[in-house]
Amino acid sequence: MESRSTARRSRSSIIHNFKSGLVLWLVVWLVAVKPSGAGACPRLCVCYPSPMTVSCQSQNFTTVPSGVPYDSQRVFLQNNRITELRSDTFGFETQVLWLYANNITFIEAGAFSNLRVLEELDLGDNPSLRRLEGGAFRGLEKLQSLHMHRCKLAALPHDLFLKLYSLQFLYLQENQLHFLQDDLFSDLVNLTHLFLHGNRIRALSENVFRGLVNLDRLLLHDNRIRQVNRRAFRDLGRLTMLYLFNNSMAELPGQVMKDASSVQFLRLNGNPWSCGCEARPLWAWFREARVSSSELMCTSPSTRRGQDLRFLREMDFALCPLPDPGSLAGTTTTTFSTKTRWWFSKHKSAASSKSVFQKSSETVKALPHQLSSPSSSKYELAEEELNLPKVDQEEYWANYGNEDSSVRCFELECPPGYDTPVLPPFSASSSLTPSSLALLSLSVLTLSIHLLFG
Repeated sequence: MESRSTARRSRSSIIHNFKSGLVLWLVVWLVAVKPSGAGACPRLCVCYPSPMTVSCQSQNFTTVPSGVPYDSQRVFLQNNRITELRSDTFGFETQVLWLYANNITFIEAGAFSNLRVLEELDLGDNPSLRRLEGGAFRGLEKLQSLHMHRCKLAALPHDLFLKLYSLQFLYLQENQLHFLQDDLFSDLVNLTHLFLHGNRIRALSENVFRGLVNLDRLLLHDNRIRQVNRRAFRDLGRLTMLYLFNNSMAELPGQVMKDASSVQFLRLNGNPWSCGCEARPLWAWFREARVSSSELMCTSPSTRRGQDLRFLREMDFALCPLPDPGSLAGTTTTTFSTKTRWWFSKHKSAASSKSVFQKSSETVKALPHQLSSPSSSKYELAEEELNLPKVDQEEYWANYGNEDSSVRCFELECPPGYDTPVLPPFSASSSLTPSSLALLSLSVLTLSIHLLFG
């Protein structure tokens, strides 16, 4: 009886030991077989757990090393000599990939398509990277931050950012970009920061920023921008920071800034501002805006050189037509303010019977496709205006607010001929010449004889 109980306990102990050994063996097998940072690390690289990080920086690699654990969350490959990125380069899944400061010259379409959960990609400081294929970033629908600064990119394919719906930060500064294609950023609906400074961009078209409805910061300084389409910022209703300093802009359409109504920090210094009539819309915008702004020094006309455009006075635009209130284009009309009419009435040209001032044929508002001609959108004085004497500032301000009481209409309400001068009543003190008096006396005598003798 006792021997039977002892045998049973022995058999139970053997089974228990077998199960324990099996479990231990399974654990060892899983550790050895499962790809992880603890068990595998590429040669010349250093690996860290929690989060799994593979650091292969500054090892003179010419290609992406093999053996990177599949579950690596961060892979650092900066400061090497990697030259190409092909579609089969990356056999792992990671969230952060740094490839800056290499010798990358070519990125094949779909090179990153296996990196489905990638959130940050840094390709900056690759001076040999001159072009990109369309679809180079295909599949990166979770990408949030893309760095391509300080390369030598001269152009960007129209489909480069296709379906990058999650992108928030895009760094393209200090490249050699000459132009930006329409709708280039149209899929970047969540982009908040766009850095384009330090390039060679010359113009901003109507649709260049279409789709960027959440953009908060736009840096375009240190380019060669001359022209900005009046609707270029139409989707930038949430923009708070705009840098356009150190460019070649002589003017900026007023509609541009009206569309960017949320701007709080504006830098426009370092441009050759023309402060003639073409500057009036921007000047008027500054009168209403509540914005932290840099100075805007005038370079022309010569009489205003060195003055700040923001602080010009209304009288400085006395000869300028007002914009048509119903036109988004800001097309000018020949409507003048009451104060301006007073000055015109007082200084009317002898060659004109009415104070009507029209633009010459060259001043018709240019269509968007005609904006290449700088002079096409500028107001030019007609011959009658050129004959007017210059405004004397002291005289103008001495009479400011004391306009002719006979002017009782305002702006577009005035009927035709409202500004025809009214002859003053005759009095002995009227400043008539002797010849005029003689002619008037003869006329009165002739009229009297006609009435008497009919």
